[in-house]
Amino acid sequence: MSSPLLRLIERNDWGEFQPMMDRLSRWEGWPLFLEKRKTLNRDALYQSPVHGYGHIERTMLHGAFCAMEEPLPGEDTALLLECCAYHDVGRSNDGPDQEHGHRSAARLEALTGRRGEELSMMMAAVDAHARPESALEPTLKRYHPADWARCLRLAQLLKDADGLDRVRIWDLDVKYLRREASRLREDFAEYLFIRYQREINASTTPPFPQELVEMLSARQDARNRVRNRTSYFHR
Repeated sequence: MSSPLLRLIERNDWGEFQPMMDRLSRWEGWPLFLEKRKTLNRDALYQSPVHGYGHIERTMLHGAFCAMEEPLPGEDTALLLECCAYHDVGRSNDGPDQEHGHRSAARLEALTGRRGEELSMMMAAVDAHARPESALEPTLKRYHPADWARCLRLAQLLKDADGLDRVRIWDLDVKYLRREASRLREDFAEYLFIRYQREINASTTPPFPQELVEMLSARQDARNRVRNRTSYFHR
């Protein structure tokens, strides 16, 4: 089955975001991103319109931007992209579940073939992504990373990449993102989601009960007023 994201990339018509995508495509890590996206084990992913294939493809693209902006060395770019790919494989539902990261982490060795310190850092980051910010560092410490700064950076960038796709549930608040470069990609995250959903002929409305959709819509409208612009969702 073809990839909606790769089709969008091949079409190369990103409107006002074309300069961003041009810069990403010239980045030395771009071939690695394409490789990791093309070798993604789709069968291992949680099957869901909220946390499934589309979310994973977009999170991987956000992860590529995070790696470029940091910037990360090639080996850490690969680790981040693999974390983005499999951070939700432990899910059993779309609701709040702080343990799904722990279950996902337990599957990383089989899915990625990683061993040793690299596997430990990936497991720590994936476990921590599902937990509140206050639990991030305590969670990482349970995996005893040899290079604390490297592990913390991986976990923070995974959280930002995952967080940017909260646009799909109309619940992105950029003040919770950890990098300024991530916060500046809010508009791109919305644009990417809308383009992706149109590519697969899917709705941009979260598949939630109507009362929750209304609450999220009101929250989003309030944020848009603060940002003083019209959201892509309402164009």
